[in-house]
Amino acid sequence: MASSLTSEFRVKGYKVVDSGSDKYAFDLVAAKGEEVVAVKVVEHIDRSVRRIADDLRKLGSSLDLAPLLVCHEGASSDSLSTYRGIPSLSYDTFKRLIRGEEVPFIYFSRGGIYVKIRGEVIRSKRRERNMSLGELAYELGVSRRMVYAYETGRADATLEVASRLVRTFGEEVVETLSLKTIHEHFNSQQALLRRSCPTTRVRDPLLRGFLRVLEELGYLRYLLERAPFHIAAGKREEGHKLLIRKAGEGDELENRVTVDVARVCHSRAILVTRRSEDALMNSHVVRIPESALKINELRRVFENVLD
Repeated sequence: MASSLTSEFRVKGYKVVDSGSDKYAFDLVAAKGEEVVAVKVVEHIDRSVRRIADDLRKLGSSLDLAPLLVCHEGASSDSLSTYRGIPSLSYDTFKRLIRGEEVPFIYFSRGGIYVKIRGEVIRSKRRERNMSLGELAYELGVSRRMVYAYETGRADATLEVASRLVRTFGEEVVETLSLKTIHEHFNSQQALLRRSCPTTRVRDPLLRGFLRVLEELGYLRYLLERAPFHIAAGKREEGHKLLIRKAGEGDELENRVTVDVARVCHSRAILVTRRSEDALMNSHVVRIPESALKINELRRVFENVLD
């Protein structure tokens, strides 16, 4: 099924990287311009998806992309659910989204079912009709404070209020599902949850050293369990994103996927290899022989890479 989505993305002009393995937290990464999404296709969401979702969330937070679970069974049609912080859509709804069909942004939250609305459109329409906040509040059956929250993007509407807004101003007040709006929704949900992983439980001394230095440099960084690379890190204010893989013998597929993902995510891959002849540096990949690395000099390595 993931191969079908790959074809759909490529028809729409996206660059697509397949993970090459069902064991990873993503089946594909697709990108067009600044729009990047990591997709994992699952039969249904249950406890077995938990660790996949956790790594997918870490990938989205560190690389500033939209992570998405696509479900064959159990997902509500035409609405967005969330599992462990990851947006989730039904397979059919996601295919409609890729094809450019307009699907209203309806999502489930703890308080019920909500519709994402366009606050600036509501404000513009209200002013065109010379309506006060109070008059619109009466029309919608809510308080003036809630109307102000709608217009400033601080609140979304319930299904009932959204239907009244559509009757009053038209369908353009409702936001539509897109990779961009899903990414924005994910970011808004994650804003208070972004925490780098602790390094004390990381057994590999080199990876532990990388994580420590990245933290010192102000990166949001995570150790991943279900990805072809071991560390994903990002520093949004500077636009720096890194994928780090400690490569073993015969790992060319994982190395290639790591580099390809770095390329479409506008990031850089650092591959730590076992062979001294592998040393290389270009715009997307840095190959460093492990024999050339000293844990107490890792900060200098990053400074050279990011120059």
